Amino acid sequence: MHKLDSARNKTDTLINSFDVALMSNTKWVKLLNALSKLNLSSAVTTVKLIWDTDVRSFRLDDEIEFNFDYFPSSVESLISGYPKGFYDYKEIEWLNINTSVANLKLIEDRLDEIGQFCIYKSVSCIQVFAYKNT
Repeated sequence: MHKLDSARNKTDTLINSFDVALMSNTKWVKLLNALSKLNLSSAVTTVKLIWDTDVRSFRLDDEIEFNFDYFPSSVESLISGYPKGFYDYKEIEWLNINTSVANLKLIEDRLDEIGQFCIYKSVSCIQVFAYKNT
């Protein structure tokens, strides 16, 4: 088996270990499109990949574009760490945005406009889950 096929099988096995999948590729594209249009340059955005224990930084600003930084099924060069390059949306366990109260309200309003999301909110952050265990 090719190394890439083996890695994909491992990812699919990890995905199947969750009770619920909450995001699709289409929903990720809608989310990134909406968030990139907000002025969140002061926000600290992180992601957790399902196959990694590290929390990685995620570039989210008004410069990211569909078909340049994010695509129908993946993102390119938006997630820090190794390996560098493309990450499929299905590899993202959650996205966390730590920002001001005013920005949190903007984010929440935008999320409500585009669909239903499984989120956790605090006074300084909003976290969007792609997978959960019940």
